[in-house]
Amino acid sequence: MTSFRQQSLSESWIGFDKIQLVLERREKNVTEQRILLPNRTAMRGENVILLRADRSPLVLNTRFQPDALLELAGGTPYPFGAFDTLTLRTIEDGFGSMSWARWTNNAGLTCVLAFRRVDKTMRTLAANANVMDILLRNCINGDEETALAPIGADAVRFATTSTTPSAAPRMLSPLAAPRP
Repeated sequence: MTSFRQQSLSESWIGFDKIQLVLERREKNVTEQRILLPNRTAMRGENVILLRADRSPLVLNTRFQPDALLELAGGTPYPFGAFDTLTLRTIEDGFGSMSWARWTNNAGLTCVLAFRRVDKTMRTLAANANVMDILLRNCINGDEETALAPIGADAVRFATTSTTPSAAPRMLSPLAAPRP
């Protein structure tokens, strides 16, 4: 597999203002981004978003496989156990289905391990992809909703972040717009 190369923050496939680093690699029909988020907790490990864009024409006929994303991430991240032991919650939001597991120390520290699949009917995808699979591991001092924000509907709906944190996100397509 090819190695990751650093990209500018504006090349991120999601719109989230706390992104610290964007890494990308390409191989055959797949392009991956690894986006690092700040970890201001004592919890070991990286807060990361892994995005896998697949251009294969047959990928639309496949099922979403979160365990394959975990394998790309190097296994289930700490503090979560094996994937088959996770209790996943699922919601439908303004941008489709999202599933996640939650871990908390019941003293304000919350970790989420979340998964989402986006296809080209939902938004313009990078690298002419048909499907983009997303994994998030995020540990914060705060609530579950805030921990899930990096792959929430508002973040995933946008194609890239802006060059300045206070500016509005830019989109890949000039014809695309947020849903009302």
